Amino acid sequence: MGLKPGTVADFGGSLAEAIDNAMKTEWQAVKNVPLPSEGQDDRRLLFAAIAQGLFNFLRANQNELINNIALDDGGGLSSSSQNYEVTQLELNL
Repeated sequence: MGLKPGTVADFGGSLAEAIDNAMKTEWQAVKNVPLPSEGQDDRRLLFAAIAQGLFNFLRANQNELINNIALDDGGGLSSSSQNYEVTQLELNL
């Protein structure tokens, strides 16, 4: 299963929901009161749009994210590592 940006209609388990939860946590930490329920629909719209924009950007630029992978055999002092150039990356977004 791929990662889910989220929409207003499909919010649960998404990046948009994680952003909403982080907003609630930060609001409480800074303001010492719970985030008001007023404006929840507008926040969800905003967070869904941000999450979708982020996913679209990452999808369009995924080959720029990782250009090299180094693999180490974990052998401690006698370990060896190999570097591989990543020529194509396909994220499951």
